[in-house]
Amino acid sequence: MYIEKPLHYYLDRLCSNSPSPGGGSASALVGALAASLAGMLAALSANKKGYEDVHEEMEKHLKRAQDLKNELLDLLQKDTEAFDDAARAFKMPKNSEEEKKVRADAIERGLVKASEVPLEIMEKSLEVSRLAREVLVRGNKMAITDGAISALFAEAAAIGAMINVRINFSWMKNMEYIEKTEKRLGEILEDARAIREEAVASTLKQLGQA
Repeated sequence: MYIEKPLHYYLDRLCSNSPSPGGGSASALVGALAASLAGMLAALSANKKGYEDVHEEMEKHLKRAQDLKNELLDLLQKDTEAFDDAARAFKMPKNSEEEKKVRADAIERGLVKASEVPLEIMEKSLEVSRLAREVLVRGNKMAITDGAISALFAEAAAIGAMINVRINFSWMKNMEYIEKTEKRLGEILEDARAIREEAVASTLKQLGQA
């Protein structure tokens, strides 16, 4: 599994002609980095002199950041396997009408499965965005840049994962699933964008850059 290997091993595989890992897996890694940065800000705020009133809150945020980081690293691995069923289905025989139907049904199931992992990456990345906002508002002012970058990375992870969801739509026939999923994609991206804009603008203002 990639998460048990050194980072350079994963990056070497990413920078190669191997079909996996790819953009969805890389998006999960970016989300994990975002969670880690939010956790860093929380850790620098917990038990910090001058922030006694938020120590307990920041301890909770740190634990949540650690959980999200691990969940996104797990999704990094899952994404490399998400398209396997669809890929096998595309190779199924299609000599008769019955074989064509069985193949088409298998492809549809495989594409839905392939969409669910990047969609979950998006959901987790939005959670990271919200966490970044919380620690930015109440956390250590000496580390606010880490919170802003967390929000920025979280949005980037959501956008990257969104592309990997939508790539499956071109082969899908289930319009009801596509429409329902598209609605959720839009909601996630809108929320992540708004949080990122607020986080970056607020941070730059505090730094005297805006």
